[in-house]
Order: sequence, then C-alpha cells, then structure tokens
Amino acid sequence: MKLFRSTSLFIQGILIAGMLSACQNESDTALAPQAPANTSDQNARTAVAAGTLIKDGNTTLAYNSQDPTLLWKESNANTQFVFTYAPQLISAMKFTYGNPAPEYKYFLDTFGRCVQTVTDKTYIYEYNADGQLTKIYNKYQPDERREFSYAVDATGWKKSLSTVKFYDEQGAKTKELTFTYGGATGIPDKHPLNPDVFPAGVSKYLRIFGNFNTNLVQLLIEDKYLPNGQKASSTTHAYSYTLGTMGKAKNITVKKINGTLVSSTDRTYTMPKYNF
Repeated sequence: MKLFRSTSLFIQGILIAGMLSACQNESDTALAPQAPANTSDQNARTAVAAGTLIKDGNTTLAYNSQDPTLLWKESNANTQFVFTYAPQLISAMKFTYGNPAPEYKYFLDTFGRCVQTVTDKTYIYEYNADGQLTKIYNKYQPDERREFSYAVDATGWKKSLSTVKFYDEQGAKTKELTFTYGGATGIPDKHPLNPDVFPAGVSKYLRIFGNFNTNLVQLLIEDKYLPNGQKASSTTHAYSYTLGTMGKAKNITVKKINGTLVSSTDRTYTMPKYNF
C-alpha cells in the first residue's frame, strides 16, 4: 500500500512538471493548430515526425523543440521565415537579408486546413468532400485563380493530384500542369510536401493544405497558353529518385524528355528516434 501511494505521488509529480513545462513562454514554443480529423492527415503527420526533413536543396528547416512535427524556421541564402502557432492561425515572420518584413498569416479551419493566406496578396482556399484542395483564388480579384483536379491512383481508393490550371486576373488560362505517378509501378511518397503550385510566399513545407498524392511524381507536363487561349508550348519533365534506407527520396532529379537537366535536389532527414 505504501508503495502504491508513493508511485501515485511520483506520477502526479510528472504530470505537474509536464503541465508547467507546457506553460513556458519560450521563443520556439507554440500552440499547435487543431489536428485534422481524417486519418490520412494524421498518418501524414506521423510520417513526417519519423525522420524529419531538415534540408531540401538550399532550404534548411528547423522544428519546434516541444513538438517536432511543427515547422519553426525555414531558411535559405537570403530569406528566412519564423513560424508561430495559435489556435487556427499560423504566423510567419519574414526576414530578407536579416531585415523583418510584414508578417504572413495562414488561417485554418477546425480541421487544421488552411482556408486563407495573407502574403503579398490575400488568397482563399476551397476543399472537396475528401478534404483535398480544389481551388485557390485572389480574394479581391477572384478571376485570378488555380483549379485542382484529382484522379484515382493505382490503389483504387485514394485520389492524387492530376491537373492544376492557372488563370490570370482577367480569367484567361495561362498554364496547366498535368501530373502522373507511374501507375502500378509507382514509388510511395514517404515524405510528401506541397506541390510547387502555390502563390508566392506560401510555404511548401506546411502540411495544412490536405493531401495531394500517395506516390512520387514520375512525369509532369507543363502547357503554357497565350492570352487568346492558344497553346504556346508544352514541356514534359521526367522525375527520377534516389531513395534512402527509410524509403524517402534523398535526391530528386528532373530532366526534360530530351534529356536536358532541369534540376537535381538533395534532401537530408533526421534519423528517427525510438522510445522503448
């Protein structure tokens, strides 16, 4: 009985210490936005935590010390974003060559998805019944927009991003991107990021825009259009990957279909930690 009482007091002490620690007002401590309700988003968060991306080409990433799934800092040679979290709001202080700029803001719904960003412009984000992004548009010039469509992937039950159409302020289509993932021979994407289709200033590393794919992109077709609606050009990009021991891409090489190198990006991850 004495041992039981001592154990109970010990556990209570741990709980109280944890509560006091959570209340500390440190610069890198923040409240997490409400976690998404659907299972796929929760799985995505878990995957990110197990071997976190800390280097993506010239971009360096750092995470909240209390919750390693929360991005704290995103840095490259000239620009740095420092993120702070509140319920249904993420703020990003931007520094260019060390000089602060007005804060960027991400407004979230109750599922943890971004519904509005305020960067150089203000954009609204819409989602379908599956929680996938379907439209981004300029709040003050709605014809300036990006429309997303999805196709069922090789598993037959998940949908991956198929096309993104870009429209200017006059409502004319300027560009269309088409993604393919290799079908039955696709490579699972074990550390998914947002595709490079967002407005300027919006981070590709914040996982607050729903899920876009289950496999790594194999081909990307970029069609560009003239103001009169005629297609001006079409370019096919082929992707190849080098995978690490955890099955995550440690190098991404992009070439045009004629073999011309477009980019080669190295990625570095933390090693996952296990608690026994």
